[in-house]
Amino acid sequence: MKNGAKFNGNRRQFFKTTLFAIAALPFIQSCEKTVVKLIFKITGTNHILGHKLRTNDFPKPTETIHEDILIIGGGISGLSAARWLTKNNVTNFKLIELEDDLGGNSLGKQNAVSEYPVAAHYLPLPNLTNKDLLDFLYESNVITHFSDNGSPVYNESYLCFSPQERLFIHNYWQDGLVPTYGITKEATEAFESFEKKMQFYKSAVGTDGAFAFDIPLNASSTDKEFTQLDTFTFKEWLIKNELNNETLFVYLNYCCKDDYGIGIDKVSAWAGIHYFCSRKNSNHNVLTWPEGNHFLSKKFNPYVKNKVQKNSLVYSVKIKNKQAVVCVYNSISKKSTQIIAKKIILATPQFVNAYLLENRSKLTTKFQYAPWITATLTVKKFPVGEGASLSWDNVIHNGFGLGYIYNQHQTLNQYHPPFSITYYAALCANDLKTERRNLLTNSDYYWRNIVLNDLEKAHYGISNEVLEMEIHKKGHGMISPFPNFIFSEEIKTAAHPINQTIYFAHSDLSGISIFEEAFYQGIKAAKQLLHDSTLDT
Repeated sequence: MKNGAKFNGNRRQFFKTTLFAIAALPFIQSCEKTVVKLIFKITGTNHILGHKLRTNDFPKPTETIHEDILIIGGGISGLSAARWLTKNNVTNFKLIELEDDLGGNSLGKQNAVSEYPVAAHYLPLPNLTNKDLLDFLYESNVITHFSDNGSPVYNESYLCFSPQERLFIHNYWQDGLVPTYGITKEATEAFESFEKKMQFYKSAVGTDGAFAFDIPLNASSTDKEFTQLDTFTFKEWLIKNELNNETLFVYLNYCCKDDYGIGIDKVSAWAGIHYFCSRKNSNHNVLTWPEGNHFLSKKFNPYVKNKVQKNSLVYSVKIKNKQAVVCVYNSISKKSTQIIAKKIILATPQFVNAYLLENRSKLTTKFQYAPWITATLTVKKFPVGEGASLSWDNVIHNGFGLGYIYNQHQTLNQYHPPFSITYYAALCANDLKTERRNLLTNSDYYWRNIVLNDLEKAHYGISNEVLEMEIHKKGHGMISPFPNFIFSEEIKTAAHPINQTIYFAHSDLSGISIFEEAFYQGIKAAKQLLHDSTLDT
């Protein structure tokens, strides 16, 4: 790893940067002509069908059916709830899903070159206290066995291979994502000071005996010494703690956008610190697959076999005679059905629940979601760059997006062309509603050029090497933890069951959109339902 202290001279860096910019300018300007021949596709969540919720323009139901339990939403929370019910011998349920595949933010696809993720693409090694998740990984053969001291032993083929990460900074690919190449002494000291503070919070325990920061988030301490960190932004905390350094800010912006979709000027300090301090595993490796977390979402399929109705939008949920009356529109048949269920689990985000349930709009206004784009590109070859070689995670320092994942990294033909990469960008420069509007109103070619121009910063000439690009738009990509949200009364109220009939399961009820939280929320809702079912008998 190159160290910034050993970087020799700003004059060389200045000329290198200037010459690169001059050389790249005519190439980038000609992008419109040079890449017109590539195969270009746009995909996304079914926002057109989803937006019908606003107008409530649906045909009247033509039939009524009865179900014991209805799970609405086939993301990780809904699938986790289905698994938990099944493992507790409750199989009398049906699952309704808007899309034509299950997984939510853990979807993946495949093209002629490789499988690839549409969104979430890795899972950090879980905390040893997260027994439910460890059990799931064991039954999925992600964990092969447990050692004599109880530590999980992971399937080697699912642990991220080397080289894992690299950062493009000062026109050089350095190993690792923490900036070290060409940075100032002040920046180095800021990173060292930040790391010391994170080490303190990582081991900190509240007066209630719980870790200050943990996963699931529900296991974290409620000690006010720590929860008060949720009342102001991460950037305010950094400045207050004399960590006002631009290089550090850029790095932390990347980290926060990665998990929360917003930067340090918007995210709460508690959430910002949680990113670094909630994982207690001394092994910092991650689990990953070419299709990303779709590998994990497919592991739920046996639990929902012959129980799923896809391409279906729930547009109304009411309680009548202690049962849930649910109206569902099928986009294939163009017909609506009324389903009467004894109990339902709404594994849908709260902005959707605002349309499904009466008197819910005001409660859900505090739930804000960051829009995202991902772009999967098939590339003939990578323009050669100076420094570290192609890695699993490749980040451009202070780029528009969050860099790209190399999708064939875990395969045997790791370095055989053509190459498949998936680029990520959280859209949060403005307020999130404006960014969501821009996502949908800007032309497809606008977003194509955004992606290519960002990649050109690190790979001059890559636009000429692109064979195919598929851009995936997600207007409500993930819940974003602004200040005064994670410990708010709104979250507590939104998560509370209604009349022992309606239960709620979604990662936004944790305030953080990660696989572990979605998995936990599904189990939590299933447990509540099972508990109340025993009271009914």
